[in-house]
Amino acid sequence: MRKALEDTARALHAESPAFTRKNLLYAVRRSLSASVSEGDFDVALRKRLAKGTLPGLLPARSRWRPRPLPREWDAYFPKVVLLVDRPAILDLFIASGAIATTRLAVVCLDGSPAPVVSWLERGFKAGRQVPFVYLHDAATIVYPFTLEPLASLVAHRGEEALVYRDLGLPPLGANARRFDDPSLPEGPLIFELEALPPATLVRFGALSAQRLIPLDFNMLPLTHDIERRRPEHARP
Repeated sequence: MRKALEDTARALHAESPAFTRKNLLYAVRRSLSASVSEGDFDVALRKRLAKGTLPGLLPARSRWRPRPLPREWDAYFPKVVLLVDRPAILDLFIASGAIATTRLAVVCLDGSPAPVVSWLERGFKAGRQVPFVYLHDAATIVYPFTLEPLASLVAHRGEEALVYRDLGLPPLGANARRFDDPSLPEGPLIFELEALPPATLVRFGALSAQRLIPLDFNMLPLTHDIERRRPEHARP
């Protein structure tokens, strides 16, 4: 397993700036086409890490401490918010660099990063409104509308006015082919987000979130027929 672990970690890092321990576990299982127990994997990983770090492997707990966001950030409110169910998924999105390039804010159900949650909450109380995407494992059964920052948006806009999409894995699992990744074998059921390659997971979350951003007709080239693209209720 030692060679498979090294080769798999190298392949993951070539596709993504970072990956989690479970990303690596599932990737090793795919590379060996065998059932590798989590215990055996942990033993092999500890022995490897005793010799040095694995490039791209995220620590079990994030060590970053975000600073309070200055008020200037209010002028750069995100276009969409992605809510995830676990800190490991949050760390993966932060390390991937997807947040900085997509005007995407990512927050976790546990209230982290606290400065970002406070920033969003302040914006919603001031009347800002953005779509929400909720990404979670099959085992996560949480009603997020009572948690911040979503609670502030619901309190000021109501659930009916909220643009919201649940992209979590359904309780019975989801076919891997829905993620359109050729590295995944056909047919298996995916119950954990980290079973997906990190690049696939980040791309799926970011693109799904971006699809909820309302179209700005002023950004279309003049050659486009805006009237044909504009919703019926928006036409004069």
